[in-house]
Amino acid sequence: MTGPELSTGAQAAISKVPLVFRAIQKLMDDPYCKNTNPSGIINAGTAANITIQPLLLERLNSISEEFIASDLEYNSPYGSAALRAEIANIFDRHFAPVTKVSPEDIVVTNGCTSAIEMLAFAICNPGDHVLIPAPCYLALEGDMGLRAQGVITPVQLPLEDSMDVRQIEYFEKAIADIKAKGKEAKMLFLMSPHNPLGASYPKKVLQAFLKFASEHNLYAVVDEIYALSVFDRSEAVAPFESVLSWTDLDAYIDPASVIVLHGLSKDFGLNGFRMGWVLSPWNKNIINVLRCYSPFGYRPAYTDRIITKFLADREYIDSMLQISQGMLASNYQIITEFLNQHAFRYIPCTAGHFVWLQLPINACTKMLRARGDISAEEANSVKWTKENEVMVWDDLVDKFRVYIPTGQSFFSADPGWFRLTFSIGKDELQL
Repeated sequence: MTGPELSTGAQAAISKVPLVFRAIQKLMDDPYCKNTNPSGIINAGTAANITIQPLLLERLNSISEEFIASDLEYNSPYGSAALRAEIANIFDRHFAPVTKVSPEDIVVTNGCTSAIEMLAFAICNPGDHVLIPAPCYLALEGDMGLRAQGVITPVQLPLEDSMDVRQIEYFEKAIADIKAKGKEAKMLFLMSPHNPLGASYPKKVLQAFLKFASEHNLYAVVDEIYALSVFDRSEAVAPFESVLSWTDLDAYIDPASVIVLHGLSKDFGLNGFRMGWVLSPWNKNIINVLRCYSPFGYRPAYTDRIITKFLADREYIDSMLQISQGMLASNYQIITEFLNQHAFRYIPCTAGHFVWLQLPINACTKMLRARGDISAEEANSVKWTKENEVMVWDDLVDKFRVYIPTGQSFFSADPGWFRLTFSIGKDELQL
């Protein structure tokens, strides 16, 4: 029995189950634990900062409270005034905004996934395109396309151009191709610090992006979810500079077209609390429409109350962020020493929880030889392909018991690349 036919949108959703979900299900069914499941799958793929969990658990348990009557009732779907005030203070202390952030310009959502989907509904008509530099965050296709029906358009460019203004040429071509097909682009989506490359865009690159968005009448959504996970502030690397801090933003784009994202999941290590926020200081229409959508992304009233209390301890938050950055730097040093020792190609990073790397081709050769797919003579001519990348990925999960997502999941143009999360426990990192 199947029942009446599902909608065309639902059928399309079923047909687009992301490749990465296949491994995630195996991971959820058999997770590694040093004491209870030492043969389980190590999660080196989810962007979660495990290094600060003991610190977080101690603090959250110390401020946990009994339920009160208001916890049983509806709360503000876009965040209580007290919660939004604490979030505004995070921006004021850590993002160096030109103008003090108003709580009235913030909408709290059920994670940044909900925030991104709401923005797709608010900005795009079905079939409108969203331009994103590739490789890019793997969930964006579902976040904007599954229900809102925005069309994610990853712009392929050489890795060496990923932090250079030269990439704007690729965006000009992409938008010309969209227009030649009679379609429209409505949004430019950027992540700084970048996921999966783990670096902040140089300011001149962001300036070029915003100028491009302005010339083509696009909204520029800047996801700064890893802003407080910058662990390398040396003079040799591009510093993180929030667009909120620019005194000359209007020289590149109408600020009403700029929207900023942030949240609990990455910098605060609280993925499970499902809380993100949208900041639009220059466009009340965006805030008003997101408030209209917000009942579809309620968070529990208790969560709102506890996180308000958590963020209000500003001395603790600032100390925790400093400790977190130190732990990320330490784990990054461990993983890069290993990568250098074993001749991995990787992109040096300065922020976030992961490193973008290409496995040596001998990993692929050994797998193909073990399967009997190639002879010893053919081994020297093996090259990475999308097909053997997936086979190696399956081997990593099934035989070596390590989950890392494939480059294909990030729309990588070149096969053989993977994103390895290093913000895990040192025991797992050194296995």
